[in-house]
Amino acid sequence: MMNPEEIILNLKPHVITQEDRTVFPTFSKPQTHGGFSLSPDGKFEKNENRKRYLFVPPMGQIQVHVGDSEARRSQRLHLLQPSLDNILLYMEGKGTAFLQFKDQINVEVNHDIVCSSEVLELILRTPYEKEQSWTLAITKYRNTIYISPVILSEPNNSPMKEMNAEWVETLRRHFLSEKPNTLPEPGGTMERTGQYHGVFSVTINGKRFIFDAPVLAESVLNYANVKPDTNDIFTDLQIRPDNMSVDEWTAHNRSEALKWWIKCFIVGIENIHVAYVNRHIIAHTIEKISVRKIFRDCESVWLPHVCFNFMARLVETICSFTSSVDCYKTVFLTTFDAIPGKISYKYYPGRSQFTFIPDWFRIMLEERKEDLIREAFVE
Repeated sequence: MMNPEEIILNLKPHVITQEDRTVFPTFSKPQTHGGFSLSPDGKFEKNENRKRYLFVPPMGQIQVHVGDSEARRSQRLHLLQPSLDNILLYMEGKGTAFLQFKDQINVEVNHDIVCSSEVLELILRTPYEKEQSWTLAITKYRNTIYISPVILSEPNNSPMKEMNAEWVETLRRHFLSEKPNTLPEPGGTMERTGQYHGVFSVTINGKRFIFDAPVLAESVLNYANVKPDTNDIFTDLQIRPDNMSVDEWTAHNRSEALKWWIKCFIVGIENIHVAYVNRHIIAHTIEKISVRKIFRDCESVWLPHVCFNFMARLVETICSFTSSVDCYKTVFLTTFDAIPGKISYKYYPGRSQFTFIPDWFRIMLEERKEDLIREAFVE
């Protein structure tokens, strides 16, 4: 195949206007739709068995050497091809719950955009991102836009980033349990336990998104005025040094704090837990911090309004350049070049190396037609 023409979009993510700072797009509160598990090697599991609850000791006082070499046994897998298989498999397992008729002929997904939380996080960070570029595969099929991240080469993670991931992995082994309000079994396995992903939906400026996101649970007993039958409250566990210079705080607020806030906001997490690590690589305190406080501490550095206004503009642009094509094989490979702040796409018609919607999903939509007809008559 000849190299497609690059089309540069009329978007300038690094140019922030006064309107971007002051007007927030219409945004609905995230809704949860259950979830699924991923095995340690990333295989989809149609259950919630890998949901883990964060247990924080009273007063948050801990003593964990996070430099424990056991964590280095964990080898992370990097997907080199775009894939939305996990959330599509989840939707397939829910029958017609996420489907609808179009003109009484075709069955389609009842959301405008299907993606992962990673996609939303990449897009929302874009106005403030000057280093990390991204590439997304975009396909429109039966009036729904599907977006998947594309990793074109092995990620070149910095040693510090990999070390922080190892430290968080160590903390997870010590403070995540299969049951709420219970410490993990002492001397438990050092092997990876997989991951639970919740499925969420939000509406931004009238566009309905459905996506999956890795989340941790927290017992509702840790919160006052919560009904006993309330579903699990989601939270997150992060890590940072207990003594940072002014420059280190500035860099943290500009980068990590923004990532934490976005990750939490899109799924409705209100509080996260941050473990503080001293120079001896010992985590000694876990503090519960409100997501709102993260924003208040950083509002001179970044604003949620800017992030979501950019996302709204990008989504409208995507809807525009995909409007004339509806094919599960065709991909618009969209790239953000972080240094100049340029966004462009290349058009790959028909099946290509970037096609990511699986054939079984297309067949499943056809097979669900009779189920929808049957349910309509029952009603």
